[in-house]
Amino acid sequence: MAKYPKVNYIGNKEKLSDWILSEMPVKEGTVLDLFAGGCSVSYALKAGGYRVISNDILYADYVIARALVENQDQRLEEDIFTRQVSDARVAELWAYFAFLEERLYYPAEVRELARLAAIAETLEGDRRYLFLALLRRAMIRKLPYSRMNVPWNQIQRLRDEDYSYAKYGRKRAYHNQTFESHMRENIDAYNQAVFAGAPCQACRLDALELIRQMEPVDVVYMDPPYPSTMNNYDSFYGLYDEMFDKKKEHMDFTQRALFLDNMAQILEALRGKTAYVLLSQNTRSRPGPEEIRGLLGRYGSVTMRQKQHNYQVTGKENKNASKELLFLLHMEA
Repeated sequence: MAKYPKVNYIGNKEKLSDWILSEMPVKEGTVLDLFAGGCSVSYALKAGGYRVISNDILYADYVIARALVENQDQRLEEDIFTRQVSDARVAELWAYFAFLEERLYYPAEVRELARLAAIAETLEGDRRYLFLALLRRAMIRKLPYSRMNVPWNQIQRLRDEDYSYAKYGRKRAYHNQTFESHMRENIDAYNQAVFAGAPCQACRLDALELIRQMEPVDVVYMDPPYPSTMNNYDSFYGLYDEMFDKKKEHMDFTQRALFLDNMAQILEALRGKTAYVLLSQNTRSRPGPEEIRGLLGRYGSVTMRQKQHNYQVTGKENKNASKELLFLLHMEA
């Protein structure tokens, strides 16, 4: 049975996806996952028989959507890592990726990245994106705190296994494994995650741009970055986009002062495009639940569900400090 694999994504909804699906106002049809992120909800929707449009502006997220949501049957062979590539192309990519040296990784590691990226270029269709999704996960796994905005001096310190053991009681040796070893460890899980379902589509567009050009859908699910929480996904994963020259400008949902105005623009654009909007939020985010409910209420009738949930990153936070919220907006005709 297909199972969503490990992607190491901050704010991922994997543990909430069954609950979110249970609150879907329709049991079949097309759902737009507007801010797909790690794609766990898109994946669960596909498994639930929905046609899914999985959208995120980050290329680091788009490769996951292509690999696990749009992809119906393409898998990778185990000997993919022995594929021959041009030394000249590897050298060219190594020079292009040099901005990652002593910022995220050591120079020899960046050269390995170049070789793996060269292998990706030899692949076609969703097989390329499956490989790139594995590469993305390996890059994140090697970084302390699973994000790309940790200062280099802190990365070096936390990759020192003796220091890590003395301070945290764990050596975290996985930070010092090669990218290839991480990919080999996960290739079976990613291959097994691929399954044939309803036709699905991966997109990489700014939210407003996509809404304005799309055909009507049955439900729009939104899980935008939560203001006043850890929400800077451009910083967490944006260097992956820069590696592949895929960085795009987009609406900013991370700032509290802009959130309601930007969300109002989204809701205005959705008039006539969907009957239902399902919005995820958290009790720690600001603007808070009453402000969100007030905004949504301008566009139709609103109900709210809640569930205990904690996004624990450091282990220091109270596990009962937050609740996950789901607002269901039935849009006025």
